Amino acid sequence: MIKLFPKPLTSDMEIQKKYSWQVAMGLLVLFVLGALVNVPFSRELKRLKLKQRETDTKLMEPISSVLIDTGISSVIIGTIFIFIGLWVCRKANLGAPGLAAFFSKHSNLKYFSKKIMLFSIIIGSIIALILLGLFEVQKIFYPIVAVNERPSKTFYILASFSAAIIEEVIFRLGVMSLIITVIQYFKMEHPISNTVIWTGIILSSIIFGLIHLPMTSNFFELTTFTICITMIGNLITGCTFGWVYWKWGLLNAMLSHFVFDIFFHVVGSPFA
Repeated sequence: MIKLFPKPLTSDMEIQKKYSWQVAMGLLVLFVLGALVNVPFSRELKRLKLKQRETDTKLMEPISSVLIDTGISSVIIGTIFIFIGLWVCRKANLGAPGLAAFFSKHSNLKYFSKKIMLFSIIIGSIIALILLGLFEVQKIFYPIVAVNERPSKTFYILASFSAAIIEEVIFRLGVMSLIITVIQYFKMEHPISNTVIWTGIILSSIIFGLIHLPMTSNFFELTTFTICITMIGNLITGCTFGWVYWKWGLLNAMLSHFVFDIFFHVVGSPFA
């Protein structure tokens, strides 16, 4: 089983340090792009939530104003988490090695291995199929009625692209790296143990789940059951993406996340 998976990538921290500004700007561009791409999904979600004869002033705003506001806020948020991941948490030895290799003149093709990319895709799709199957079982024994209509799958394609970038930068590059760095600061272990890394993966995944509760409330009443379903589902996916990030880097975590969302929300219909 161990031989089945590609070998973990070793981060060249000197290369990451040398090209940190290029990596930061590249990630920031991706982060802002992800935020802008999510605007149609966000507006459609608000539109579907409106009751008859109810208006939302934000939906009446010119799209140009929405894009500008989104762009400014994403620059601020993205800068904070990218700074945390690339500078504050440099000792976590995570960062974004693939992008650093891309900007390096001595780019190492191991970061863009077809086998690693393929396995990132396979892992994301398998986790999605497993969760979709569990949702089908849940519908039989404990059906839940949605309180609002969901956006069409076209909007979910945009949301999948957006979430893969934004959530991986925030929760893996930022939060997960920060947790590992803080624990490592007190434990003073060198190199960082697997226990510390898994603690960072699990804790960041719990936060990942909590952040998704407001999204769940858009479609279902928040009950003990729906909260548990949301937390467990996001704990599973968060740990999966965290593991991919740890082993194969940020770009492959984004790829795995994107494929998961496409299978889960576009190919499948977990909440239909």
